[in-house]
This record gives sequence, C-alpha cells and structure tokens, in this order.
Amino acid sequence: MKERIADSLRQALDALKAEGSVPNDLAPQIRVDHTRDRQHGDFATNLAMILAKPAQRSPQEMARLLVDNLPRTDWLEKVEIARPGFINFFVRGESKFAVVETVLSAGEHFGRSEAGAGQSV
Repeated sequence: MKERIADSLRQALDALKAEGSVPNDLAPQIRVDHTRDRQHGDFATNLAMILAKPAQRSPQEMARLLVDNLPRTDWLEKVEIARPGFINFFVRGESKFAVVETVLSAGEHFGRSEAGAGQSV
C-alpha cells in the first residue's frame, strides 16, 4: 500500500512539474510511513514540507496542490492535510486485505523473484 501511495504522489508531482508549479529538476525521495496515531490515518507523508521551500510556497499550499493532483483511486477512503503540511491517507478497509487474494493466487510462488538469477552472491 505504501508503494501505491508513493506512486500516486509521484504522479501528482509530475503533474505539478508539467504545469510549472514546482521546478522540473526536483527529485525528492518520496517517503510514506505508517502513522503513529490511527486517528491521523493509515499512512502519512511529509513530501509537501520537502517541496515547499524549493517551490517557494507554504507547506500547506504545497500539500493542497499535491492532494488536488492525486489520481483518483478506489482504494483510498479519504486524504487529509494536517499542519504544518503533512498529508494523511485513510485506506478503505476492504483494500487493506486485497493482498490476501494476491498471495493466495500466487501460492508457493508468492515472494519469489528472478532478480540475480544464476549469479553468485
């Protein structure tokens, strides 16, 4: 789920770069973490605070721009902005368990990778 949120944030950032709201050369590391308090959602990011200074905007304004440019999803219940510029993500209950279907359908192959196949480490 963290990767899906990070991908959505990348898409929002790309849209903001395309419209000139943030400099094109910005390439921040997008971190999405579990929240400490479940009242603040399931996940949160501080990306708006990282982008605020180079974009010459307030963290709250940057957060609003990011949220407004997030792609529509059916797996998020809601997204909130909290001071000073955190973005909190609330995941739909049924989406939290969608991975179970993936695990079951992959069976014994779940988690396996071909990365580095045939190479000694």
